[in-house]
Amino acid sequence: MKKVLAILTALFLAVGCTAALAEEDDFSVPPSTPEMKAYESNWISEDGKTLVWIGRQDDGFQVQAVRRTGEDTFTSWEYLSLFDAETKSLKNAEGNKCDCRYTDGRDEMIDGTSVDGIKASFTLDETGMLIWKDEQAGTETKLQKIGNFTGRYIYDRAIIDFVWDVHDNHYDILVTWGQSGNQVWDYQLVGVYDPKTETVKFQGLKQLLTYTENGEIDSTAEIQQGELEGTFTLNESGGLVWQSTDGSGDGIVFEPEWLPLWASELAF
Repeated sequence: MKKVLAILTALFLAVGCTAALAEEDDFSVPPSTPEMKAYESNWISEDGKTLVWIGRQDDGFQVQAVRRTGEDTFTSWEYLSLFDAETKSLKNAEGNKCDCRYTDGRDEMIDGTSVDGIKASFTLDETGMLIWKDEQAGTETKLQKIGNFTGRYIYDRAIIDFVWDVHDNHYDILVTWGQSGNQVWDYQLVGVYDPKTETVKFQGLKQLLTYTENGEIDSTAEIQQGELEGTFTLNESGGLVWQSTDGSGDGIVFEPEWLPLWASELAF
């Protein structure tokens, strides 16, 4: 399991206000067509430095992107766009961008960097890659679909962390599940995302670790080990469903951990 060496963060738009307005106007979002659904996901650039999230917003799409520019700095983009059924793309996306800094556990915009009225387009190529054309910068970024799994999920004393490995194009999945007393089940899993089924298929190892009163692993205790494989999927509410050969998560929905900022962890 590789250590997490970088955390990219970006601010979400105030979706609560949008939801309240929709409820007041008795507005419902039309269902997505299969062509539209193909865009609704997290996407990662080939160099692993840019992350894009695309989701439905009213009768169109909301696009949020973040690119790491330094150890604690990043550029953030936010767009709104309608779906062009003829070209099957997000054309004429319009929004804003700014440069931000992450300090003392919070994001803050760098003064004088905010730009409004920027335009872009997002198109899927024949291989399923997302092509982001930034009209203001004149750049083109190619991104790979990785689903919406990055982050942390919890249930009782169990914690599941999904980290995207930008070199090997898979998820590193760490599960720690506290047992009675001073024992913890530790899972080290590797997951491959299948965009057709929107499922992460994994395989890996688990071991039961015993800790001393000092918080160190007791090397004298017997270590139970085993191999396993299975799948992770997300239900309609974003909960994580875990099925494996050892039955670890049978019948359990692991809930995404709430964070004040949207955070995605990448292993370099």
